[in-house]
Amino acid sequence: MRNYRQWLVFSKVILTLLGLTGWYGPAQAAVNIDRTRIIFASDEVAQSLTLSNDNTTPMLLQVWTDAGNIDASPDNSKTPLVALPPVFKMQPGELRTLRLLLSSRQQLATDRESLFWLNIYQIPPVTQDIKNHPRKLVLPLRLRLKILIRPTGLKAPTEAEEKKLRFIAKENTIRIVNPTSWYMSLTLTMDNKKSIGDIMVAPKTALDVPLTRSPTPGASINY
Repeated sequence: MRNYRQWLVFSKVILTLLGLTGWYGPAQAAVNIDRTRIIFASDEVAQSLTLSNDNTTPMLLQVWTDAGNIDASPDNSKTPLVALPPVFKMQPGELRTLRLLLSSRQQLATDRESLFWLNIYQIPPVTQDIKNHPRKLVLPLRLRLKILIRPTGLKAPTEAEEKKLRFIAKENTIRIVNPTSWYMSLTLTMDNKKSIGDIMVAPKTALDVPLTRSPTPGASINY
């Protein structure tokens, strides 16, 4: 959980289910996914993901997509993607297929990738251990995966495209210029020192990455 506001993401549907079935939060969850991101090629309208409940207790899950606002609730989030089923229960050891359907490309960019996010919110039932320890606090888990949608004619980026990234050193920052049509995720290492990870630069934009100190003249950059 990034912040307490994320408790508000549950829709009225899941709150009703929690009340009717005796499920409460917060508690730890452990449903895993078979990938770390989802890519819709230019001719694809659906994707299937496999979820596995590796915990010893059942899990209740709610799944939805958003356009980048981490605080958007399932009821208010508007994207061209539909996750099915949106709410379901998984037994211990169960495998479940989740379907993502792309309903329309009409509002998407035609010259670059579009980015959305898949949210998987997990909460286990109340166990006897939790009942015996009323002050015990274990938080539920919300996973977010990137969904990249490529327009017609746009293939996967080649090494030549990745080399088009430009790096401009500024005071205590380095600007990364991405002139390509793809989202570029990278880790920077300057002069073989500490790496800076989790950097993502949107297509045809620039991103300023803060540094702890100004880059030295002629510094080498690996990514």
